[in-house]
Amino acid sequence: MISISVVIPAFNRAGIIGEALSSVHAQTRSPLETIVVDDASTDGTADVAEREGARVIRLERNRGAAGARNEGIRAAVGEAIALLDSDDYWEPHHLATVVSLLEQNPDASAAGSAVRMVGARTGVWKGRIPEGPPAIVVREAFQDWLTPTSTTVVRRDALLAIGGYDESERCSEDFDLWLRLARRFRFLASREITGNWRLHDGQVSTNAERQWYALYRFRIRAIQDITREGNLVLANELSQILRALWADDVQAAWDKERTVWLKQLVSLASLVPRLSSGQRLRWELRSRIPEEARPMCRAMPQIARPSRKAVSGGTRLKS
Repeated sequence: MISISVVIPAFNRAGIIGEALSSVHAQTRSPLETIVVDDASTDGTADVAEREGARVIRLERNRGAAGARNEGIRAAVGEAIALLDSDDYWEPHHLATVVSLLEQNPDASAAGSAVRMVGARTGVWKGRIPEGPPAIVVREAFQDWLTPTSTTVVRRDALLAIGGYDESERCSEDFDLWLRLARRFRFLASREITGNWRLHDGQVSTNAERQWYALYRFRIRAIQDITREGNLVLANELSQILRALWADDVQAAWDKERTVWLKQLVSLASLVPRLSSGQRLRWELRSRIPEEARPMCRAMPQIARPSRKAVSGGTRLKS
């Protein structure tokens, strides 16, 4: 059986981390260890975690979720890392369900499941990993978030092989991790709901423009890396997807009057591979139109256009 280390990064979560840890204790399949990495909290989060029986690593300075997770991954002794955010919590069958997928499929390095959204939003998110045998999912990971972080288990050696999380990033670092993992390893998933994802105003993801901008940077970096590695077929395919995503997003930003996002997209245009100069110039000019004149411009037939579908018919990010 695969040994499991639970890794929970935490910053000022004294009031709610107990629920996350209680859900770990309630698992029908117990982990080998539970590691809470306290990211220089000032509210006693580490003390609460220790009282709940977790192994606590106290960071002297705040390093963000990426740095905290890396510390936990490096310190872990389990063969697989079960990721859990400090404000989320699992159903009792989570580890039994997801870890068994890895045990039954030794060629897979990561497995996930569906998550129930609670708090500011409700619903169910199943991620983008297709059902069935372990699969290469780099195209899915390129288009959108691949899998919920808190219901995903990854083999530790795979995480170490790609260098873990990028600690220079403080936004959407999980998107970047899935994209880099997907380039080298296979994923699989269950559609069963095994966790609860709490959404609230204090999350970085509530800043939509900052989050979306980070995704474009990660995508562009992935294309550049894949090109350097010599996989030109994949690089060209991802470039095509990126052009379609950019065209959809810039039109949506214009239609929905997201001025900040429109300008950010225009600033990224020169980095989108083989985007036509005419398309870049057209949107650069539109981004400079004064706010008061935009309603009239939107009503003009030559400005509006039907929305394009993203390549492969993927579900887009929700605003």
